[in-house]
Amino acid sequence: MAKGKSEAEDPEAQPDSEAKARAKAERLEREKEDLLRDIAASTTNDLRAKIGYVLNHYPAARDSDVALAHLVWETFYPEYIEDGQVRLEDMYRLPRQGTMSRTRAKIQNEYGLFQPSAEVAGFRKGLREDTEKEVAADKPGPPVLSVHADESGKNQRFMVVGSVWVVDVGREWRVVDALREWKREAGVTGEFKFADLTKDKLPLAIDFVKKAMEHSALLGFKACVLDTQKVKGMAKEEVLYGLYYELAMSGMDHEIKAGRVVLPRWLYLVKDADDGTDALRLPELQRRLTERCREYFKDKVQVDSIVAAVSDDSLLLQLADLFSGSVARMYNKAGDNMNQKDEFAAFFQTIAGFEFVAKAEDEGEFVYLRRLL
Repeated sequence: MAKGKSEAEDPEAQPDSEAKARAKAERLEREKEDLLRDIAASTTNDLRAKIGYVLNHYPAARDSDVALAHLVWETFYPEYIEDGQVRLEDMYRLPRQGTMSRTRAKIQNEYGLFQPSAEVAGFRKGLREDTEKEVAADKPGPPVLSVHADESGKNQRFMVVGSVWVVDVGREWRVVDALREWKREAGVTGEFKFADLTKDKLPLAIDFVKKAMEHSALLGFKACVLDTQKVKGMAKEEVLYGLYYELAMSGMDHEIKAGRVVLPRWLYLVKDADDGTDALRLPELQRRLTERCREYFKDKVQVDSIVAAVSDDSLLLQLADLFSGSVARMYNKAGDNMNQKDEFAAFFQTIAGFEFVAKAEDEGEFVYLRRLL
């Protein structure tokens, strides 16, 4: 380039500059998608994933790096926290606040995720972050109720949306880690799906659910069932996403009445991805739930986000698939012949403590089922 000549004036430099910008944008998009996939699957193997997990589940951490650091330490390093304090000799074992602040800034500024409030965003733009306005946001906000849901029986008479509810997201990742470790020890490499159950996979699927039940104080299973013959004329996708809406509302109501959840709460819903309809339907579902939760729960339940994720990355979505498949099997079964899928559905019904088809609404210690129409 000639001396004194700007890049904008040099036509040979522009294509190279544009290519670099495009490559950077593509790299950031890949990193963003990787992070979202890790969060949806509760995978927290590195610091970026841990910070993304906290930013997603604790909105107050988006405004305050002090709150962010405390929540990361309390969630992922509780062995170094005693009476809310960290011993001086343990400080070197914990991620530094400066490192976490830089990672948070990258997630918010470069990925465009988990944005802070408008007040704090404007403040950060012009001033350093360790000031009174940010310190005022240090207290964690309402806890998040995490829901992982999947559908079954989509082309059968009885359509089901089943789900796994986690009442303490601060310990959700520990449940996922325990399940992942069990899979490694058992030599299980594939995904658990009800539709793919074989005789050989049946014992493993049962043990997988039993392992999850070791954490039943944190987990709950909920399903909504609909007789599609009662809604003839309605588009299948409209019925399906209506079931997701009913599941979220009735499930939250049940958690409150059962005493497992105390308000206020944020709701975070992950559904098994459907590339054909999620892009259109999920934003509408989130708007509808946001408005209804505000009205019905008197502003004490807020919808944080509704996202789609692939189930092969998420063990909780695989649990939801096995549960929804079991309920759908009980409702749609014809004839007396039994195979491994019937055996698994019967197993799930046994641990639920009630018959799935017996009543319009029923519940066990940690299973809730509601039949619509």
